[in-house]
Amino acid sequence: MKKIGRGVLPLVLFVQVLYGQTCGELTGCAKKVCELEVKLKNVSEPHAMARIQTALSETKANCSEGKSVIDDEHQMKIEHKIREVNEDISEAQLKKEKAQSEGKLDKVAKYQHKIEEKQLKIKALEAEK
Repeated sequence: MKKIGRGVLPLVLFVQVLYGQTCGELTGCAKKVCELEVKLKNVSEPHAMARIQTALSETKANCSEGKSVIDDEHQMKIEHKIREVNEDISEAQLKKEKAQSEGKLDKVAKYQHKIEEKQLKIKALEAEK
């Protein structure tokens, strides 16, 4: 596939999505952007929309053709997993605080354990970078 200028690529993708064309004909970064835009168009859940929007922005900013695309995709997946685990930590922290306010010490310990496990998972994911 020939290089397409940054201004032309979004227009091409918009026309393809608008007229219902699939992304199958595209390759590399253009295909990834197209697929994410189609997903974004078809999702209604706000959290999923936010994740797809983030992935789309990161793809547009960081995607490059060639061998490094695999590395970029791996990096993006790891960063996405880290964000998800951080969300889990925030949720567990809120539940822990609620349990503390209710005096439920067994649940406080349970959520603290979950938080520590998730923090270890983040360290492992960061080591994969």
